[in-house]
Amino acid sequence: MKDFRRFVPFILLAVVLAFTGWVMAGEEAEDAHPDVDLNIPCDVCHAEITPKVVKQWYAGPHGEFNVKCFVCHGSIGEDFTMKPNAMRCVGCHADQVATMDSPMMSGDTCFTCHHQHRLNPHLAMAKTGEGGSK
Repeated sequence: MKDFRRFVPFILLAVVLAFTGWVMAGEEAEDAHPDVDLNIPCDVCHAEITPKVVKQWYAGPHGEFNVKCFVCHGSIGEDFTMKPNAMRCVGCHADQVATMDSPMMSGDTCFTCHHQHRLNPHLAMAKTGEGGSK
């Protein structure tokens, strides 16, 4: 039994490293969308999986104007991203994205000021206190 106790720290270390590797693999796969039936709109599945996100999207301007999820997140293929960058916004919001290059905006993203799915204008967020990540 004494010999076994010597190996306990090494066993625990192996378990921690294995778990960390599993978590890291999950993080790398974060931007991979599972295969789904392409005939079903995103919001149908996500109404069950992430109902709060769907509700926020419908409450925001993109939902009101029926801008579909793939516009920002890409398809479920290799162009899918869980966290779109500002370049995904250029097609409709080129002027606003151009302002991100100013020194005043250094280190900020669209989501610093805008909620990820509501995308409320600044004034609406100021009134409700629902800002981005800052």
